[in-house]
Amino acid sequence: MDENTDPRILATGYIGMCSRYFSSLIIAGISAMLVSQIPAAMAQETLPLLVTPVTPSTAKTRTDIVWAVDAITPGFIKVEGRLNGYGAQMLDWFIARMPEYNHLVQILPRRSAYDAMRAAGESGKTICIPGTQHTPERAKDFAMSGTVAPLLPLSVVVLSSARHSFRPYMLANGTINLAALLGDTSRYTALAKARSYGPEVDSILATAINAPNVLRTDNQSSFPMMLEIGRIDWMLAYPVEIEFHRRQAKDASDTLSLPIQGLPRLMNISVACSRSENGIGAVSEINAILASHPAMPWLEYYIDYLGHEDRARFLDALKEFKQSRDLPVGQ
Repeated sequence: MDENTDPRILATGYIGMCSRYFSSLIIAGISAMLVSQIPAAMAQETLPLLVTPVTPSTAKTRTDIVWAVDAITPGFIKVEGRLNGYGAQMLDWFIARMPEYNHLVQILPRRSAYDAMRAAGESGKTICIPGTQHTPERAKDFAMSGTVAPLLPLSVVVLSSARHSFRPYMLANGTINLAALLGDTSRYTALAKARSYGPEVDSILATAINAPNVLRTDNQSSFPMMLEIGRIDWMLAYPVEIEFHRRQAKDASDTLSLPIQGLPRLMNISVACSRSENGIGAVSEINAILASHPAMPWLEYYIDYLGHEDRARFLDALKEFKQSRDLPVGQ
């Protein structure tokens, strides 16, 4: 090693090597899982969910897909070793229509799943994420399906009883000026330290990250209770998240989700697969399912998890989404 070598270059190379090593361990574990052909009864101990039963005779004749899911409620709720929630229900709906594949579901943090998918593309393995936001960057790295789930984006969540007090930050179209809300230091909020709220929102939050009215904590699950007892005045959350917590709590107050200025009415959620031959084939199969089911009946699972006002907002936005794509509007 040259003594004049910039240590930052060495550090970057070391980090990259560690990332590749970690990804290779994930791929090795997944490969071992696929090769073992575990019977359904035993696989339940190894995997959080086995959607399609696997037997030695059928597993040999089908292409393997590992679905990497991040167990975040209420999309994927781990209950007694199995997965429930609207995301799991939607995934089951698609899996039932893809019998030519051997489907295995593995809980994996999202960042680790992306790393594993990149490595799998090189090794020929097929790993898919059943729901990720479609971005140009991800489209470069992965095979991406069309929109499988147009969902409500991140929102400002407040108590319903406080609705009128937030009008000073509301624009004519009903969206919240997030920068103006953050600028009012009499209005307290809490942010999760390790969470990204998306590039658009993160750029706004960066200007007020050290403001006295912005509390930083690791315990994001406590935010609904902090809102309930008045410790904070508002929070950032997906409408489906806050409604799930409200239903879990006893005697919780009603909440209201206010759309944020600059964010789309709906997020385009797609299936992403590793760029292997089978991964690209799986995405083609999913696109064919989308084309043959334009009414998107699987969205009923998501709608069931929304509160009354959010449901109305979602259905109105969904109607616009379908009209823009010349899809059947009826539910």
